[in-house]
Amino acid sequence: MAQLDSRPPRRRTRDRRRAIISAAERLFADRGYARTSMKQLAAAVGITDASLYNHFASKRDILEALYEERGFPQALDVLEHLSGEMEMERQFQLNALASADLWAQNADFLRVVFMEVLAGDALALEVHQSFMDRWRNGVERLFLIYAGRGQVEPQRADAFSRMLVDLVFGAFMDRMLTLRPSDGHLPFSDPQFRTRLTEEVAMLVRSNRRSRASEERDA
Repeated sequence: MAQLDSRPPRRRTRDRRRAIISAAERLFADRGYARTSMKQLAAAVGITDASLYNHFASKRDILEALYEERGFPQALDVLEHLSGEMEMERQFQLNALASADLWAQNADFLRVVFMEVLAGDALALEVHQSFMDRWRNGVERLFLIYAGRGQVEPQRADAFSRMLVDLVFGAFMDRMLTLRPSDGHLPFSDPQFRTRLTEEVAMLVRSNRRSRASEERDA
């Protein structure tokens, strides 16, 4: 006789979503994002196609849920609400280090996503680009806060945000390529890498700051 599931409906839904996300991560790593179908996902979890679509309308929704499970939207939320009270150079250095910590925790997942992007998968590229755009916009917003205090020129906000994100993202990608997947190392925790990253961020910030004489003149 089949045993009834005594879990509350909300918990059953939450557990099922987690099972789908976990299966999706395995299948995306083994087969690739583009080569994994919703039908294969449903079979891996042991549910019907209709049940899968009750939880996720598309693979894009599942990929976005994977990003969310790993803390990327939450990290961007923090960036988008920074007040700019901290000294500018130190603030952007700490942002870069926080990003490094997030990447360190999710290096294997990010390798899968970037392989799909490089292979030309349009949906993976679209999701990746949406996060990159939020990252740049968050940096630009923070830069404009400092511009409002006369520390930098507001017209440089767009260029600065692009240069900073390109600098940090490029450093991360270069670092990821030097280590094999799951080789036991956290590729962004190396002290030399972190020191070099913060030094390069500091140089970029300094190159965009107004001279002290200009700040004092406009104070």
